[in-house]
Amino acid sequence: MDLATPARCRWLPSVVLLSAACASAPPRPGLGPSIPASTAPSTFITTFWCGPPLDEFDDARAEEIVTAGFTIVGPPCEGPTDVERSQRALDVAARHGLTMWIADARFNRRARTLPNWKEQVHAAVADYKDRPGFGGYFVTDEPSAARFDDLAAIVGELRTADPAHVAYVNLLADYIPGGLGVPTYGEYVERFIMTVRPSLLSYDYYPFEAGKRDRPTFFSNLAVVREHATGHGVPFMLIILAMPHGPYRDPTEAELSWQVFHALAYGARGISYFAYWTPVHVEHADVMKFRHGLIERGAPTRHYAEAARLNRILRILGHELETFRSVGVADSQGEGAGAFPLGPISGIAGGIVTAGLFVNDTGQQAVVLVNRDYRSPARVELRLRAGRPAPDQLDTETGRWNRGNGTSIRLSPGGAQLLRWPSVSVTEQFERFRNHSTES
Repeated sequence: MDLATPARCRWLPSVVLLSAACASAPPRPGLGPSIPASTAPSTFITTFWCGPPLDEFDDARAEEIVTAGFTIVGPPCEGPTDVERSQRALDVAARHGLTMWIADARFNRRARTLPNWKEQVHAAVADYKDRPGFGGYFVTDEPSAARFDDLAAIVGELRTADPAHVAYVNLLADYIPGGLGVPTYGEYVERFIMTVRPSLLSYDYYPFEAGKRDRPTFFSNLAVVREHATGHGVPFMLIILAMPHGPYRDPTEAELSWQVFHALAYGARGISYFAYWTPVHVEHADVMKFRHGLIERGAPTRHYAEAARLNRILRILGHELETFRSVGVADSQGEGAGAFPLGPISGIAGGIVTAGLFVNDTGQQAVVLVNRDYRSPARVELRLRAGRPAPDQLDTETGRWNRGNGTSIRLSPGGAQLLRWPSVSVTEQFERFRNHSTES
């Protein structure tokens, strides 16, 4: 992150997402209820860095956040954050069904330098943990490995005092090798998990540099985080670039979608936007030139509307994929992830596509397809394994599953499509294979 002040988080178990070039066939009976887009529940994390300054966080601002589809309010990047203001903000958040992550010097990364630091941590916990609207403790952002022992002590003390709420730490991306404190990014992530024992793994990655240049390690960074998160059974969240600043360009809506949907295809359980409230009175603001956040000078920008559209889809997908888990990733070029086959898909022809495979305990399989081109749409053709039917597709406008009427799928620039195959018995699998062989 580019600011040394607080943000986000509380983990809620959840799931995946998509965009939406959906089939127009009639809904298939027996595949679950139709969920109105405005009310579909989701436990997927939608949050942001840089909430409104606490002095400006009132009912109108809270409703603005709800309208954009966010569920967790990140602490501000500027303005005072004393206990009285924080408690008042929690009351506001609770009135609107929001939760909030709180920043407090008594449990931040410097907490162990305070006299009687453990007592101060417990006093801070007592100030917040039982208040409606409280979601978790923001500890620090982008630590080097040299800070992990300190963080383990602070997170451990918070967990002892309040095991019900998350103590949140956000990690560096892989493109700051001098700041990691260890030779490789994989070692950095693994050491953090083994030392701090987090309940949520989080990192930020800003892929879009000025001059139409893109960082080359977006996918490899995702793969490393996914590998370690999956290996340790810890959910992960990606913080995406949502505003221009420093060396980063102003992302288009397709570029926002590209970031969000790829994270979801890799199994992310939450998305955070950098940033919601455009920071002004912060360190290095004159150099970083923060601008065009979701809210700028108190008013919504185009990024606010774009995030609202993306978050609306998250509600639909969170409902549909609540019980699914990520089991694999592939891409049609075998570059950003492994090569096909993947689950029911033996291959994909057409544009360059990333596919994330998910399964649930009943044997159903779901795939999130993402267009790796954020400038042009793609028309791709699925090549399915023997005996597998065309998939059902989720229409996010209606919340309905539509019977698949083919294997040709259109993806918007940076967009995605959610596919699903119902579970089948061994007998059904044999019959499908036999029928397929006969037709061939």
